[in-house]
Amino acid sequence: MTGMRRAQALRLGLGVAAMMLLAWAAPAAPAESDRESTPTTASRAQATTWAVEPIRVLSAASLTEVVEALARDFASERQGARVELGFGASSDLARQIRDGAPADVFVSASPEWTDFLREAGVVVGEPVLIARNALVCIAPQDGRLTATAVADPRVLVAKIAADDLVAIADAGVPAGEYARQALVKLGLAAVFEPRLVGQKDVRAVLHAVEQGEVAAGFVYATDAKVARVATLFAFDPTTHPPIEYHAVVVRNADRPSDAAAASHFVDFVTSGSARARLSAAGFVLP
Repeated sequence: MTGMRRAQALRLGLGVAAMMLLAWAAPAAPAESDRESTPTTASRAQATTWAVEPIRVLSAASLTEVVEALARDFASERQGARVELGFGASSDLARQIRDGAPADVFVSASPEWTDFLREAGVVVGEPVLIARNALVCIAPQDGRLTATAVADPRVLVAKIAADDLVAIADAGVPAGEYARQALVKLGLAAVFEPRLVGQKDVRAVLHAVEQGEVAAGFVYATDAKVARVATLFAFDPTTHPPIEYHAVVVRNADRPSDAAAASHFVDFVTSGSARARLSAAGFVLP
């Protein structure tokens, strides 16, 4: 074999060896079925969503105990899910959300405030009705009014002393608005006005009554169940608009992917287990 032929043979052998080395080092292309089962970056991110970002829920104060329980149930059923809660007057929370407060879900004690956010363009989809409530008058357990028969607002006016105060949620707060509308409907607004003392939300009314700071107060029936107070009477439901709680997903410009997780939470609060909790807490199911 001439020197030229030997050089050509050597180059050919080296080329084949190099090709075999590259084929051994390169990863094999997955089969079609393997491609379908291999998790993508997006699916891996979705699988860890619960553990990465908490769902931020802002809720009407009257739902405090039941929403806390529902958040625990939700996190337990969806391993890794986290829920951050905030409570207050629906009116205050809605204004805060409109102004950019971080939230993924809003639960309101009045459809007025979910409509407010929808008109502001900061919610996704339609609000979901989750529960209803009733409006009642309460008094301290050991108060003077508790020992007497107070069957309706007219009897209450006749029984309270001239310097007695009646707690009511501030104007704009759903509990306060329902109570004021009921008093107007009954023709008693002017009589009660000098005795009414405003509170930031329905739970502040409950606290004032429980502590004996006022002679009576107007709250929801479910509030009366979680404090040491006596229920004097329930308002006729025809004297005020229906007390309805709605949940809605909040639109987030900073975390747009959270809409899916928030929707999961809204779906959960309409589930059978959630309805059982709401019913046990005294709420009326839709």
